[in-house]
Amino acid sequence: MNHDYTWDQRYQKGKDALPWDTGEPAPELIEFFEQIDSPPPYVLEIGCGSGTNAIWMAGNKSSVVATDISPAAIAMAKEKCKSRDLQVEFLVSDIMEATPVPAGSVNFVFDRGVYHVMAKEHRRKFIDRVAEALSDDGYWLCLAGNADQIRKPGVEGPPQLTASDLIDPTQQQFELYRLERSTFELPTLGSHLAWKALFRKRNKS
Repeated sequence: MNHDYTWDQRYQKGKDALPWDTGEPAPELIEFFEQIDSPPPYVLEIGCGSGTNAIWMAGNKSSVVATDISPAAIAMAKEKCKSRDLQVEFLVSDIMEATPVPAGSVNFVFDRGVYHVMAKEHRRKFIDRVAEALSDDGYWLCLAGNADQIRKPGVEGPPQLTASDLIDPTQQQFELYRLERSTFELPTLGSHLAWKALFRKRNKS
């Protein structure tokens, strides 16, 4: 993984060092759940951070495996969830090392801001891992920074991808179901243009 800084060190410093952690479930995730007939029964979240989205999904009747490469993040997530009776398992795991769930075992993968930190040469491996986890026709919702926004010098924000950066490497494994603009509303960094990409795994049977 291409680290611009050590993720675990940021989580060890607490919420003030986590500009991406809004403390609220992602609106794009809520929208996806509202648009489908029933919640996906089995979910994998990659890069769950302090667990907000995973806990929300589990509270909406999904069984969730939520992973992060940061032990401090997983500790925060477990602490946040410990008094709740939910079907959610938090794991320290690097998707680039191994798929954290059995092959084909989940119906939905959620990624808010993980794919966009991948170095270009690692993107296909990330996509392969997501595809491995998903059942045929399963969905992957990816939220990523959008390169259509031109930032002023010195303005900090999420990594930015073009539409082709996001879509082209996925074509072998996934159908593009929907691509729309969205925004990252970040507590200390303001509003930043984002991509909301919904992919469906190709059924090769």
